[in-house]
Amino acid sequence: MPQTVHSSQLIVHRSAKKTVNREPVTVNRRQRRLGFTLIEILLSLFLIMALAAMLFSSSATLVQSRSTNLQSQATKIASKDIECLRNTTFNSLPGTCTFAQADLNKLPQANATRTISNYQSSTKIKQVSEDITWQENNNPRQIKMDTLIYEYGL
Repeated sequence: MPQTVHSSQLIVHRSAKKTVNREPVTVNRRQRRLGFTLIEILLSLFLIMALAAMLFSSSATLVQSRSTNLQSQATKIASKDIECLRNTTFNSLPGTCTFAQADLNKLPQANATRTISNYQSSTKIKQVSEDITWQENNNPRQIKMDTLIYEYGL
């Protein structure tokens, strides 16, 4: 079995082939690491930023979706009341008032007002204005719809 020697004790054997015989020197190149490498830290930061970006974009989408749903609900309430008024005879149209519908409870702190007046001083055409208001994140929101109802129909 070959004997392990220090690198300063290299033995060179001369032979016809002129080869150098060196004994293997073992070096412990892998020492125990303390901490993280720069690549590991950068990858972690990139992953955290990507997750934060996804969270912020999805929360913005949720807020926009909720706002759109509330506007859609308010438009549905006003449209339903206008269609109900169109099915009413012209002479029995009510005046200005607040009204309540079952769907009005779906809007936070909602209020609905209907205004009916003569259109440009004509007694044969009525202008109907529906005004739906509600609170969204302590901000007042409003949808207003106007239509004309003619005495003899469309």
